[in-house]
Amino acid sequence: MITEFPKRLLIDGFVYEKKSPHNGGGAYYDSKDNPSEITSKFICLYPNGELTYNWNGLEQKWNKTYSVIKEIV
Repeated sequence: MITEFPKRLLIDGFVYEKKSPHNGGGAYYDSKDNPSEITSKFICLYPNGELTYNWNGLEQKWNKTYSVIKEIV
């Protein structure tokens, strides 16, 4: 269970920066590195490690999970 959301995530080689909290208990992230229109903005990380993305105003489950291994300062 994630209790403190990291400032940055690394997913598939792309860096995501934390933007804002999610009302459902998670945090939103965006990536300037990821060229995809779908998975570069409004990625949400939930406390259980589930990742979602928003596309056309709908939140979709991203078939990935995330766990914090170590935080790099």
